[in-house]
Amino acid sequence: MSRRILFVIRGKLGDSLVAYATVRAYADAFPQDAVTLLTRANYAALLAREAGVRVLGFASRLGLLAQLARLRLCEPAFDALLVLWAFGSPVRWIGRWTRARRKVYLDDRHADIYPEHAEVPREALQWEPMWRVARVFEPGLPPLERLHVPSLAALRRADARAVGIAPLADEARRIMGPATLAQLVRGVQARHPGAPVRVFVNPADRGAQALLDAGLPAGAEFRFFPQLADLLREFAELACWYGTDTGLYHVAAAMGIPATVFYGPTRSHTNMFPAQPGTCGMRLAVLGGAHCEEKTCTQPWCIAAAVAAFAGEPAPGTLSATPAACPLRAHPPATLDTLAVYEGSRRKA
Repeated sequence: MSRRILFVIRGKLGDSLVAYATVRAYADAFPQDAVTLLTRANYAALLAREAGVRVLGFASRLGLLAQLARLRLCEPAFDALLVLWAFGSPVRWIGRWTRARRKVYLDDRHADIYPEHAEVPREALQWEPMWRVARVFEPGLPPLERLHVPSLAALRRADARAVGIAPLADEARRIMGPATLAQLVRGVQARHPGAPVRVFVNPADRGAQALLDAGLPAGAEFRFFPQLADLLREFAELACWYGTDTGLYHVAAAMGIPATVFYGPTRSHTNMFPAQPGTCGMRLAVLGGAHCEEKTCTQPWCIAAAVAAFAGEPAPGTLSATPAACPLRAHPPATLDTLAVYEGSRRKA
């Protein structure tokens, strides 16, 4: 018997794609069910061509209410409302306006509206909370192995040969500065001789102006992507991708682009899916599996040193520019040039 399932995702680009992996897995595992996804309009357009999933978008809180009203008034009740990733007051609106036999949320903070919630371990992988929400309703949903969006992967050109670099993120402590970016470009050029190297930034992005002012080594060029559609056209021409821990990495992974991510405060083994094809994470070995909680950092020497080791060059700057609580300060300088490489669930020095 077919069941009607409403998934809700209300997050940023990376979190939304990670959460979508659960939707995709559910639709593939239970093709007889009618699956609807309610998400932000930009990301709804990104996923609009996905088979077996009806995708509805909203551009504002008012737009969200309008979609909820239409579903309530014009469609039968759902068998399950599964809120995979959403926070704040809209979570309560979604629960109150949706007619569903079962309502499941991430935790128990809205227990008066969502009688069921996921049990998430303290050290959860990035994709795990969303998957556990779906498992409350359907325990037969298997663990996730990779992020794959078939309709996006189909956009890639068979003759793609360019190399993409994404140096910016929404946190200063994950941003590559001009010297680090220059080293990464040189390291990439050494590994991909003759390939076009494209650095993805937008002038309004945090940290972008410093990179634009500094310029790039010869043979590399900046590429701008005002809209997600522009980014997809650019990524369709990429043979591989390098960058920091950013939502653009998840776009690359969703499209099946081999990717190398340089981690500093965050951790590859929690950020990456366990069997993501062609993907590896690089991080200073002395950091191990620890997560850095120093959110005031604006000079991520951990990332700079990891990129320098990859490029075979000395790290720019010194640890003196990092916050006093930087965990790297506890280690001898001679130990700060060894990389640990994570490939799925595997790790090697």
